[in-house]
Amino acid sequence: MKACKYLLILTITCSMVACKVKPVDYTGQWVSIMPESPRNYWHTDGRGASFAYLADTLLLIGPAAHYYIGDVHKGRFKNFELAAEVKTEPDAVAILWIHSGNMSGYQVLIGNTPTSEERRKTGSLGAIRNVFKSMANDNEWFKLNVRVVDKHITVRVNDVLVVDYVEPDEPYRTEEYSGMLLSQGSFALSNYTSSNVMFKTLMLMPLPDDEQPERTDAMCELDCDIIRLQQAGFPLIDFHVHLKGWNQEQAMDNSRKIGIFYGISPNCGLGFPVTSDEDIFTYLDTTKNLSSFQAMQAEGREWLTIFSKDAYSQFDYIITDALTFNDHRGRRTRLWIPEETFIDIPFERYMDVIVDRTVQIIMNEPFDIYVNPTFLPEQMRPFYDELWTDERINRVIRALLQTGIAMEINAYYQIPNERIIRIAKEAGVRFAFGTNNVDPEVGQLEYCIEMMKRCGITHHDMFFPKPKQTQQYWTVEEIEAWRESGAGN
Repeated sequence: MKACKYLLILTITCSMVACKVKPVDYTGQWVSIMPESPRNYWHTDGRGASFAYLADTLLLIGPAAHYYIGDVHKGRFKNFELAAEVKTEPDAVAILWIHSGNMSGYQVLIGNTPTSEERRKTGSLGAIRNVFKSMANDNEWFKLNVRVVDKHITVRVNDVLVVDYVEPDEPYRTEEYSGMLLSQGSFALSNYTSSNVMFKTLMLMPLPDDEQPERTDAMCELDCDIIRLQQAGFPLIDFHVHLKGWNQEQAMDNSRKIGIFYGISPNCGLGFPVTSDEDIFTYLDTTKNLSSFQAMQAEGREWLTIFSKDAYSQFDYIITDALTFNDHRGRRTRLWIPEETFIDIPFERYMDVIVDRTVQIIMNEPFDIYVNPTFLPEQMRPFYDELWTDERINRVIRALLQTGIAMEINAYYQIPNERIIRIAKEAGVRFAFGTNNVDPEVGQLEYCIEMMKRCGITHHDMFFPKPKQTQQYWTVEEIEAWRESGAGN
Protein backbone atom coordinates (compact mmCIF):
# COMPACT_ATOMS: atom_id res chain seq x y z
CA MET A 1 0.00 0.00 0.00
CA LYS A 2 1.11 3.52 -0.70
CA ALA A 3 0.01 4.92 2.63
CA CYS A 4 3.08 7.05 3.24
CA LYS A 5 2.33 9.30 0.29
CA TYR A 6 -0.36 10.99 2.37
CA LEU A 7 2.08 12.21 5.04
CA LEU A 8 3.24 15.33 3.23
CA ILE A 9 -0.33 16.19 2.18
CA LEU A 10 -1.45 15.69 5.76
CA THR A 11 1.31 17.91 7.13
CA ILE A 12 0.37 20.77 4.83
CA THR A 13 -3.35 20.41 5.49
CA CYS A 14 -2.98 20.35 9.26
CA SER A 15 -0.62 23.32 9.35
CA MET A 16 -2.90 25.39 7.10
CA VAL A 17 -6.24 24.68 8.75
CA ALA A 18 -5.79 23.55 12.34
CA CYS A 19 -4.48 26.95 13.44
CA LYS A 20 -7.74 28.64 12.45
CA VAL A 21 -9.90 27.10 15.19
CA LYS A 22 -10.00 27.92 18.89
CA PRO A 23 -8.60 25.05 20.95
CA VAL A 24 -10.74 23.40 23.62
CA ASP A 25 -9.13 21.60 26.59
CA TYR A 26 -10.62 18.15 27.08
CA THR A 27 -7.66 16.66 28.98
CA GLY A 28 -8.79 13.59 30.88
CA GLN A 29 -12.25 13.62 29.30
CA TRP A 30 -13.82 11.50 26.58
CA VAL A 31 -15.00 13.56 23.62
CA SER A 32 -16.42 12.49 20.29
CA ILE A 33 -14.46 13.49 17.21
CA MET A 34 -16.83 11.79 14.78
CA PRO A 35 -17.26 13.90 11.65
CA GLU A 36 -20.73 15.36 11.47
CA SER A 37 -22.76 15.46 8.28
CA PRO A 38 -21.35 18.85 7.17
CA ARG A 39 -17.89 17.32 7.84
CA ASN A 40 -16.92 20.15 10.13
CA TYR A 41 -13.47 19.87 11.66
CA TRP A 42 -12.41 17.20 9.15
CA HIS A 43 -10.77 17.66 5.78
CA THR A 44 -11.12 15.15 2.98
CA ASP A 45 -8.47 14.63 0.34
CA GLY A 46 -10.23 12.77 -2.45
CA ARG A 47 -13.65 12.30 -3.96
CA GLY A 48 -16.50 13.79 -2.01
CA ALA A 49 -18.40 10.55 -2.35
CA SER A 50 -15.67 8.73 -0.46
CA PHE A 51 -17.00 10.02 2.86
CA ALA A 52 -20.68 9.68 3.75
CA TYR A 53 -23.24 8.82 6.42
CA LEU A 54 -25.82 6.06 6.61
CA ALA A 55 -28.05 7.04 9.53
CA ASP A 56 -25.53 7.50 12.38
CA THR A 57 -22.79 5.43 10.72
CA LEU A 58 -19.80 7.06 9.06
CA LEU A 59 -18.84 5.35 5.80
CA LEU A 60 -15.40 5.42 4.26
CA ILE A 61 -16.56 4.41 0.81
CA GLY A 62 -13.46 4.48 -1.32
CA PRO A 63 -9.80 5.47 -1.57
CA ALA A 64 -9.29 8.81 0.17
CA ALA A 65 -7.77 10.33 3.30
CA HIS A 66 -9.72 12.24 5.97
CA TYR A 67 -7.86 14.44 8.49
CA TYR A 68 -9.02 15.73 11.86
CA ILE A 69 -8.47 19.49 12.11
CA GLY A 70 -10.98 20.29 14.86
CA ASP A 71 -10.90 22.42 17.97
CA VAL A 72 -10.07 19.67 20.49
CA HIS A 73 -6.55 20.67 21.56
CA LYS A 74 -6.26 22.47 18.24
CA GLY A 75 -5.92 19.09 16.54
CA ARG A 76 -2.53 18.46 18.18
CA PHE A 77 -2.06 15.52 20.54
CA LYS A 78 0.90 13.95 22.30
CA ASN A 79 -0.61 11.57 24.85
CA PHE A 80 -4.11 10.24 24.26
CA GLU A 81 -6.46 7.29 24.20
CA LEU A 82 -8.71 6.72 21.21
CA ALA A 83 -11.64 4.29 21.10
CA ALA A 84 -13.71 3.40 18.05
CA GLU A 85 -16.46 0.99 17.01
CA VAL A 86 -15.69 -0.23 13.51
CA LYS A 87 -17.10 -2.59 10.91
CA THR A 88 -15.41 -3.77 7.72
CA GLU A 89 -16.78 -5.23 4.53
CA PRO A 90 -14.89 -8.14 2.95
CA ASP A 91 -11.54 -7.14 1.42
CA ALA A 92 -11.59 -3.69 3.03
CA VAL A 93 -8.20 -2.33 4.08
CA ALA A 94 -7.96 0.98 5.91
CA ILE A 95 -5.57 2.87 8.17
CA LEU A 96 -6.00 4.98 11.26
CA TRP A 97 -3.10 7.44 11.34
CA ILE A 98 -1.86 8.65 14.73
CA HIS A 99 0.53 11.55 15.42
CA SER A 100 -0.02 12.71 11.86
CA GLY A 101 1.72 15.87 10.74
CA ASN A 102 5.25 17.27 10.91
CA MET A 103 6.28 14.47 8.53
CA SER A 104 5.46 11.86 11.20
CA GLY A 105 2.75 9.32 11.85
CA TYR A 106 2.12 5.69 12.70
CA GLN A 107 -0.31 3.43 10.86
CA VAL A 108 -2.85 1.28 12.71
CA LEU A 109 -4.24 -1.12 10.13
CA ILE A 110 -7.89 -2.09 9.81
CA GLY A 111 -8.70 -5.21 7.79
CA ASN A 112 -10.17 -8.57 8.74
CA THR A 113 -10.65 -10.68 5.61
CA PRO A 114 -8.72 -13.99 5.98
CA THR A 115 -8.29 -14.36 2.22
CA SER A 116 -7.13 -10.78 1.62
CA GLU A 117 -3.83 -10.18 -0.17
CA GLU A 118 -3.01 -7.91 2.77
CA ARG A 119 -1.87 -10.47 5.34
CA ARG A 120 -1.48 -7.93 8.15
CA LYS A 121 -4.69 -7.65 10.12
CA THR A 122 -6.59 -5.19 12.30
CA GLY A 123 -4.45 -3.67 15.02
CA SER A 124 -1.11 -3.98 13.23
CA LEU A 125 1.22 -1.07 13.87
CA GLY A 126 2.17 -1.09 10.22
CA ALA A 127 5.78 -2.11 9.46
CA ILE A 128 6.67 -1.93 13.17
CA ARG A 129 4.56 -4.60 14.88
CA ASN A 130 2.57 -6.68 12.41
CA VAL A 131 -0.39 -8.81 13.50
CA PHE A 132 -1.24 -11.75 11.23
CA LYS A 133 -4.45 -13.05 12.79
CA SER A 134 -7.45 -10.79 13.13
CA MET A 135 -9.33 -10.65 16.41
CA ALA A 136 -12.40 -9.36 14.58
CA ASN A 137 -14.60 -10.46 11.68
CA ASP A 138 -15.94 -8.74 8.59
CA ASN A 139 -19.54 -7.48 8.81
CA GLU A 140 -19.42 -7.38 12.62
CA TRP A 141 -18.91 -4.35 14.84
CA PHE A 142 -15.66 -4.51 16.78
CA LYS A 143 -13.83 -2.28 19.24
CA LEU A 144 -10.50 -0.66 18.39
CA ASN A 145 -8.52 1.08 21.13
CA VAL A 146 -5.23 2.94 20.68
CA ARG A 147 -3.31 4.50 23.56
CA VAL A 148 -0.13 6.58 23.29
CA VAL A 149 1.80 7.77 26.33
CA ASP A 150 5.26 9.21 25.80
CA LYS A 151 7.03 6.51 23.71
CA HIS A 152 4.59 3.70 24.54
CA ILE A 153 1.90 2.57 22.05
CA THR A 154 -0.72 -0.07 22.78
CA VAL A 155 -3.42 -1.32 20.43
CA ARG A 156 -6.38 -3.46 21.47
CA VAL A 157 -8.94 -5.18 19.27
CA ASN A 158 -12.12 -6.30 21.05
CA ASP A 159 -10.24 -5.70 24.32
CA VAL A 160 -7.40 -8.06 23.28
CA LEU A 161 -3.95 -6.48 23.48
CA VAL A 162 -2.34 -7.04 20.07
CA VAL A 163 0.44 -4.39 20.06
CA ASP A 164 2.58 -3.25 22.99
CA TYR A 165 5.44 -1.23 21.51
CA VAL A 166 7.97 1.12 23.08
CA GLU A 167 9.77 3.34 20.60
CA PRO A 168 13.51 3.39 21.45
CA ASP A 169 15.55 6.56 21.60
CA GLU A 170 17.25 5.52 18.36
CA PRO A 171 14.62 3.72 16.30
CA TYR A 172 15.53 2.02 13.04
CA ARG A 173 13.51 3.25 10.06
CA THR A 174 13.99 2.78 6.35
CA GLU A 175 13.60 5.80 4.11
CA GLU A 176 10.04 4.73 3.28
CA TYR A 177 9.10 4.66 6.97
CA SER A 178 11.27 7.53 8.20
CA GLY A 179 8.15 9.43 9.29
CA MET A 180 7.07 6.75 11.76
CA LEU A 181 8.22 8.57 14.88
CA LEU A 182 6.33 9.73 17.93
CA SER A 183 6.13 13.46 18.57
CA GLN A 184 2.69 15.01 18.45
CA GLY A 185 0.03 15.39 15.81
CA SER A 186 -3.52 14.72 14.74
CA PHE A 187 -5.47 11.77 13.31
CA ALA A 188 -6.40 10.63 9.85
CA LEU A 189 -8.51 7.87 8.32
CA SER A 190 -7.63 6.35 4.97
CA ASN A 191 -9.45 3.71 2.97
CA TYR A 192 -7.37 1.91 0.32
CA THR A 193 -10.09 -0.20 -1.28
CA SER A 194 -13.54 0.13 -2.77
CA SER A 195 -15.02 -1.85 0.14
CA ASN A 196 -16.70 0.10 2.92
CA VAL A 197 -15.21 0.72 6.33
CA MET A 198 -17.78 1.94 8.86
CA PHE A 199 -17.45 3.85 12.13
CA LYS A 200 -20.23 4.02 14.70
CA THR A 201 -18.20 5.90 17.32
CA LEU A 202 -14.85 7.67 17.40
CA MET A 203 -14.02 8.82 20.92
CA LEU A 204 -10.88 10.61 22.10
CA MET A 205 -9.43 11.27 25.54
CA PRO A 206 -6.44 13.68 25.52
CA LEU A 207 -4.05 12.81 28.34
CA PRO A 208 -1.69 15.16 30.22
CA ASP A 209 1.71 15.74 28.66
CA ASP A 210 3.36 14.42 31.83
CA GLU A 211 1.32 11.18 31.86
CA GLN A 212 3.61 8.26 32.73
CA PRO A 213 3.82 5.23 30.40
CA GLU A 214 3.21 1.71 31.65
CA ARG A 215 6.38 0.50 29.94
CA THR A 216 9.71 2.06 29.05
CA ASP A 217 11.75 -1.07 28.22
CA ALA A 218 12.30 -0.52 24.52
CA MET A 219 14.04 -3.09 22.33
CA CYS A 220 17.25 -1.90 20.69
CA GLU A 221 16.65 -1.57 16.94
CA LEU A 222 20.00 -0.43 15.61
CA ASP A 223 21.29 -3.97 14.93
CA CYS A 224 17.93 -5.73 15.02
CA ASP A 225 16.97 -8.02 12.13
CA ILE A 226 13.38 -8.20 13.35
CA ILE A 227 12.52 -4.53 12.77
CA ARG A 228 14.26 -4.64 9.39
CA LEU A 229 12.18 -7.62 8.28
CA GLN A 230 9.00 -5.93 9.52
CA GLN A 231 9.72 -2.91 7.33
CA ALA A 232 10.67 -5.12 4.39
CA GLY A 233 7.21 -6.71 4.50
CA PHE A 234 8.50 -10.15 5.53
CA PRO A 235 5.93 -12.18 7.54
CA LEU A 236 7.99 -12.76 10.67
CA ILE A 237 6.19 -15.64 12.39
CA ASP A 238 7.39 -18.39 14.72
CA PHE A 239 5.01 -21.22 13.82
CA HIS A 240 6.31 -23.67 16.43
CA VAL A 241 6.11 -22.29 19.98
CA HIS A 242 5.30 -24.37 23.05
CA LEU A 243 4.04 -23.25 26.45
CA LYS A 244 6.74 -25.09 28.37
CA GLY A 245 7.73 -23.33 31.57
CA TRP A 246 5.61 -20.25 30.90
CA ASN A 247 1.93 -19.38 30.62
CA GLN A 248 -0.10 -17.93 27.77
CA GLU A 249 0.21 -14.31 28.87
CA GLN A 250 3.99 -14.57 29.34
CA ALA A 251 4.30 -15.95 25.81
CA MET A 252 2.14 -13.15 24.40
CA ASP A 253 4.13 -10.52 26.32
CA ASN A 254 7.33 -11.82 24.76
CA SER A 255 5.79 -11.95 21.27
CA ARG A 256 4.55 -8.36 21.47
CA LYS A 257 7.80 -7.08 22.95
CA ILE A 258 10.23 -8.58 20.43
CA GLY A 259 7.93 -8.27 17.41
CA ILE A 260 7.65 -11.92 16.30
CA PHE A 261 4.12 -13.25 15.83
CA TYR A 262 3.59 -16.67 17.43
CA GLY A 263 1.80 -19.88 16.60
CA ILE A 264 1.20 -21.69 19.90
CA SER A 265 1.37 -25.45 19.38
CA PRO A 266 0.20 -27.92 22.04
CA ASN A 267 1.47 -31.50 21.71
CA CYS A 268 -1.50 -33.66 20.73
CA GLY A 269 -1.32 -37.44 20.80
CA LEU A 270 -0.74 -40.59 22.81
CA GLY A 271 1.00 -39.77 26.08
CA PHE A 272 0.90 -36.00 25.51
CA PRO A 273 -1.15 -33.23 27.21
CA VAL A 274 -3.93 -33.23 24.57
CA THR A 275 -5.37 -36.72 24.01
CA SER A 276 -9.01 -36.30 22.93
CA ASP A 277 -11.40 -34.15 20.93
CA GLU A 278 -12.67 -32.74 24.23
CA ASP A 279 -9.12 -31.64 25.10
CA ILE A 280 -8.80 -29.94 21.71
CA PHE A 281 -12.03 -27.97 22.08
CA THR A 282 -11.08 -26.96 25.63
CA TYR A 283 -7.69 -25.75 24.43
CA LEU A 284 -9.18 -23.82 21.51
CA ASP A 285 -11.70 -22.15 23.82
CA THR A 286 -9.10 -21.12 26.39
CA THR A 287 -6.78 -19.64 23.74
CA LYS A 288 -9.32 -17.97 21.46
CA ASN A 289 -8.51 -14.51 22.86
CA LEU A 290 -4.76 -14.77 22.28
CA SER A 291 -3.26 -12.71 19.49
CA SER A 292 -1.54 -15.77 18.05
CA PHE A 293 -2.22 -18.64 15.70
CA GLN A 294 -3.78 -21.77 17.22
CA ALA A 295 -1.69 -24.67 15.96
CA MET A 296 -1.74 -28.43 16.52
CA GLN A 297 1.42 -30.50 16.81
CA ALA A 298 0.24 -33.98 15.86
CA GLU A 299 2.27 -36.59 17.75
CA GLY A 300 2.74 -40.22 16.76
CA ARG A 301 1.28 -41.98 13.80
CA GLU A 302 -1.94 -42.89 15.61
CA TRP A 303 -3.04 -39.28 16.01
CA LEU A 304 -5.58 -39.64 13.21
CA THR A 305 -7.33 -42.42 15.12
CA ILE A 306 -7.37 -40.39 18.35
CA PHE A 307 -8.79 -37.13 17.00
CA SER A 308 -11.68 -36.48 14.62
CA LYS A 309 -11.55 -34.27 11.57
CA ASP A 310 -14.19 -32.05 13.19
CA ALA A 311 -11.71 -31.34 15.99
CA TYR A 312 -8.33 -31.03 14.26
CA SER A 313 -9.70 -28.95 11.39
CA GLN A 314 -10.48 -26.16 13.87
CA PHE A 315 -6.78 -25.29 14.22
CA ASP A 316 -5.21 -22.60 12.04
CA TYR A 317 -2.70 -25.19 10.84
CA ILE A 318 -1.25 -28.59 11.78
CA ILE A 319 2.41 -29.48 12.20
CA THR A 320 4.05 -32.86 12.64
CA ASP A 321 7.47 -34.44 12.37
CA ALA A 322 8.88 -37.84 11.42
CA LEU A 323 10.43 -38.58 14.79
CA THR A 324 7.89 -41.22 15.86
CA PHE A 325 7.38 -44.39 13.79
CA ASN A 326 7.58 -48.18 13.84
CA ASP A 327 11.08 -49.19 12.82
CA HIS A 328 12.34 -52.02 10.59
CA ARG A 329 11.35 -54.57 13.24
CA GLY A 330 8.01 -52.98 14.11
CA ARG A 331 9.24 -51.35 17.31
CA ARG A 332 7.73 -48.00 18.29
CA THR A 333 10.57 -45.52 17.92
CA ARG A 334 10.96 -41.94 19.13
CA LEU A 335 14.16 -40.62 17.65
CA TRP A 336 14.77 -37.88 20.21
CA ILE A 337 14.81 -40.40 23.08
CA PRO A 338 17.99 -42.55 22.97
CA GLU A 339 16.49 -45.45 24.94
CA GLU A 340 13.58 -45.65 22.46
CA THR A 341 15.79 -45.61 19.36
CA PHE A 342 17.06 -49.05 18.36
CA ILE A 343 19.88 -48.82 15.83
CA ASP A 344 20.89 -52.47 15.39
CA ILE A 345 21.75 -52.20 11.69
CA PRO A 346 24.38 -50.07 9.90
CA PHE A 347 23.74 -46.32 9.86
CA GLU A 348 23.25 -46.31 6.08
CA ARG A 349 20.47 -48.90 6.30
CA TYR A 350 18.88 -47.18 9.29
CA MET A 351 18.99 -43.90 7.37
CA ASP A 352 16.95 -45.49 4.60
CA VAL A 353 14.39 -46.50 7.23
CA ILE A 354 14.19 -42.86 8.44
CA VAL A 355 13.74 -41.54 4.88
CA ASP A 356 11.12 -44.20 4.04
CA ARG A 357 9.10 -43.39 7.15
CA THR A 358 9.43 -39.64 6.53
CA VAL A 359 8.09 -39.92 2.99
CA GLN A 360 5.21 -42.15 4.14
CA ILE A 361 4.22 -39.61 6.79
CA ILE A 362 4.33 -36.70 4.35
CA MET A 363 2.36 -38.57 1.70
CA ASN A 364 -0.25 -40.13 3.98
CA GLU A 365 -1.08 -37.65 6.76
CA PRO A 366 -2.99 -34.34 6.55
CA PHE A 367 -0.81 -31.56 7.91
CA ASP A 368 0.70 -28.26 6.81
CA ILE A 369 4.31 -28.03 8.06
CA TYR A 370 6.96 -30.77 8.31
CA VAL A 371 8.78 -29.75 11.50
CA ASN A 372 12.09 -30.83 12.97
CA PRO A 373 13.06 -31.75 9.40
CA THR A 374 16.11 -33.96 8.74
CA PHE A 375 16.41 -34.70 12.47
CA LEU A 376 18.79 -37.56 13.29
CA PRO A 377 19.21 -39.52 16.53
CA GLU A 378 22.13 -38.46 18.68
CA GLN A 379 24.58 -41.18 17.62
CA MET A 380 24.03 -40.44 13.91
CA ARG A 381 24.34 -36.62 14.05
CA PRO A 382 28.12 -36.50 13.53
CA PHE A 383 27.46 -38.05 10.10
CA TYR A 384 24.59 -35.70 9.12
CA ASP A 385 26.15 -34.50 5.86
CA GLU A 386 27.13 -37.97 4.69
CA LEU A 387 23.78 -39.57 5.59
CA TRP A 388 21.55 -36.83 4.14
CA THR A 389 22.65 -37.38 0.56
CA ASP A 390 21.12 -35.44 -2.30
CA GLU A 391 19.21 -38.55 -3.35
CA ARG A 392 17.66 -38.97 0.09
CA ILE A 393 16.74 -35.33 0.59
CA ASN A 394 15.27 -35.19 -2.92
CA ARG A 395 12.90 -38.03 -2.02
CA VAL A 396 11.62 -35.94 0.87
CA ILE A 397 11.42 -32.80 -1.26
CA ARG A 398 9.40 -34.56 -3.96
CA ALA A 399 6.90 -35.65 -1.32
CA LEU A 400 6.65 -32.11 0.05
CA LEU A 401 6.06 -30.69 -3.42
CA GLN A 402 3.44 -33.30 -4.26
CA THR A 403 1.46 -32.62 -1.09
CA GLY A 404 2.10 -28.87 -0.79
CA ILE A 405 3.46 -29.28 2.73
CA ALA A 406 5.97 -26.67 3.93
CA MET A 407 9.38 -27.39 5.47
CA GLU A 408 10.30 -25.85 8.78
CA ILE A 409 13.64 -24.15 9.32
CA ASN A 410 14.13 -25.13 12.95
CA ALA A 411 15.86 -22.67 15.27
CA TYR A 412 16.32 -25.04 18.22
CA TYR A 413 18.06 -27.91 16.41
CA GLN A 414 19.40 -25.63 13.64
CA ILE A 415 18.18 -27.92 10.89
CA PRO A 416 18.08 -28.40 7.94
CA ASN A 417 21.57 -27.22 7.04
CA GLU A 418 22.25 -24.59 4.40
CA ARG A 419 22.89 -27.14 1.62
CA ILE A 420 19.51 -28.81 2.11
CA ILE A 421 17.66 -25.50 2.39
CA ARG A 422 19.18 -24.35 -0.89
CA ILE A 423 18.12 -27.59 -2.61
CA ALA A 424 14.59 -27.22 -1.23
CA LYS A 425 14.32 -23.57 -2.25
CA GLU A 426 15.49 -24.29 -5.78
CA ALA A 427 12.88 -27.05 -6.03
CA GLY A 428 10.11 -24.67 -4.95
CA VAL A 429 9.42 -25.88 -1.41
CA ARG A 430 7.79 -23.37 0.92
CA PHE A 431 9.34 -22.65 4.33
CA ALA A 432 8.13 -21.88 7.82
CA PHE A 433 10.22 -20.61 10.72
CA GLY A 434 9.89 -22.51 13.98
CA THR A 435 11.53 -22.79 17.37
CA ASN A 436 10.26 -25.95 19.08
CA ASN A 437 11.35 -24.46 22.39
CA VAL A 438 11.77 -26.75 25.39
CA ASP A 439 11.58 -23.82 27.87
CA PRO A 440 10.72 -20.08 27.83
CA GLU A 441 14.05 -19.25 26.19
CA VAL A 442 12.34 -19.19 22.83
CA GLY A 443 14.91 -16.92 21.17
CA GLN A 444 14.43 -14.63 18.20
CA LEU A 445 14.65 -17.06 15.26
CA GLU A 446 18.35 -16.30 14.82
CA TYR A 447 19.18 -19.46 12.85
CA CYS A 448 16.09 -19.07 10.65
CA ILE A 449 16.94 -15.48 9.78
CA GLU A 450 20.58 -16.40 9.10
CA MET A 451 19.47 -19.13 6.66
CA MET A 452 16.97 -16.76 5.07
CA LYS A 453 19.77 -14.31 4.31
CA ARG A 454 22.24 -16.92 3.09
CA CYS A 455 19.76 -18.76 0.89
CA GLY A 456 17.93 -15.75 -0.51
CA ILE A 457 14.53 -16.69 0.94
CA THR A 458 11.84 -14.05 0.35
CA HIS A 459 8.27 -13.66 1.55
CA HIS A 460 7.17 -15.44 -1.63
CA ASP A 461 8.89 -18.61 -0.35
CA MET A 462 7.10 -18.59 3.00
CA PHE A 463 4.16 -20.62 4.27
CA PHE A 464 1.05 -18.81 5.44
CA PRO A 465 -2.01 -20.53 6.95
CA LYS A 466 -5.06 -20.96 4.78
CA PRO A 467 -8.36 -19.63 6.15
CA LYS A 468 -10.16 -22.35 8.08
CA GLN A 469 -13.08 -22.36 5.68
CA THR A 470 -10.74 -23.31 2.81
CA GLN A 471 -8.79 -26.05 4.61
CA GLN A 472 -9.43 -29.57 3.35
CA TYR A 473 -7.89 -32.07 5.75
CA TRP A 474 -8.37 -35.79 5.13
CA THR A 475 -10.12 -38.33 7.31
CA VAL A 476 -8.70 -41.78 8.13
CA GLU A 477 -11.12 -43.34 5.63
CA GLU A 478 -10.08 -40.94 2.88
CA ILE A 479 -6.42 -41.64 3.52
CA GLU A 480 -7.00 -45.42 3.37
CA ALA A 481 -8.83 -45.03 0.04
CA TRP A 482 -5.96 -42.90 -1.26
CA ARG A 483 -3.44 -45.52 -0.21
CA GLU A 484 -5.43 -48.30 -1.88
CA SER A 485 -5.52 -46.32 -5.10
CA GLY A 486 -1.72 -46.33 -5.14
CA ALA A 487 -1.44 -42.53 -5.01
CA GLY A 488 0.32 -42.64 -1.67
CA ASN A 489 3.12 -44.93 -2.82
